[in-house]
Amino acid sequence: MPAPLRLLSAQHSFLTDLHRLEEPLLIWLEHTARHDRTAPDDMWRLPAGLDGEAPRTALINIHRALPKQLRQEMYALDDGRTVDGGNRVVGVGGSVLTPLYAVPVDPADIDVLAELLDHFHRALAQQDGYASLRCLLEEAGDWYGCEYGTARETPADVVDRLARTVAVLRLDDEDTRMLVQAVTAAGPGGRITLTTPQEAAAIRYLGLVATLTRTSASPLDRALARLLEPGERNG
Repeated sequence: MPAPLRLLSAQHSFLTDLHRLEEPLLIWLEHTARHDRTAPDDMWRLPAGLDGEAPRTALINIHRALPKQLRQEMYALDDGRTVDGGNRVVGVGGSVLTPLYAVPVDPADIDVLAELLDHFHRALAQQDGYASLRCLLEEAGDWYGCEYGTARETPADVVDRLARTVAVLRLDDEDTRMLVQAVTAAGPGGRITLTTPQEAAAIRYLGLVATLTRTSASPLDRALARLLEPGERNG
């Protein structure tokens, strides 16, 4: 049975989060799970009930489900490359919106990431059995700061990246379902011409994604978040 279609956008803040989750965070978790039984005392230990291998598998599944254009845009962000082509979303008055895509995402993969998020929150709360996982989050924060030339990330910053990603992947309402229909009916060359209700839905959706990913957003995305602050989603 095919996975249900989820609406995803080419907003850079979302794609950056989706891309940067894997390394080092989910790779380290997977490595720890595979070596936990034989690891020396100074290695990380995973808390009971956390499958360290499943989250990376889930993320890889999501990456593979992305249309080629969206996947290329995600990988191009870190070196500043631009990618031509892809869906072109046009409003009623001719305005061009951020590209939108309908992506088959298995809900089970989203659930795996959400379960990991729950474990991370327990680590942030310093619950019993989670000291080693918190240490992993601290070292991941150091890695992100060094790799991307930014300030050192706190454990909460690292967890927030996953929380933002899960929040966007879970978006499923009247607006997203309406836009999935519009995207799947795209014309030649990926041109998507929106009706007035669809354009309004797209603006609400893009504004919500910009708001959800605001803490990692580029200056442009932060400006859009202020301009497109959503009210009631279906009001």
